[in-house]
Amino acid sequence: MELNFQRNLSALDRGIRVLISLVLFGLAAMGFINGWIATAASILGLFNLLEATIGY
Repeated sequence: MELNFQRNLSALDRGIRVLISLVLFGLAAMGFINGWIATAASILGLFNLLEATIGY
């Protein structure tokens, strides 16, 4: 069985994902959001950054 994945993220999509991840990290780091919401925002930001980096 051969899996053939094609990239489905354009450069614009990747840029938007990086921007969103930076905003989420920034909100959590600066203390605008705190508690479990800050943790969730950091995790979502990490996943967005990974998706933008890998660009599956």
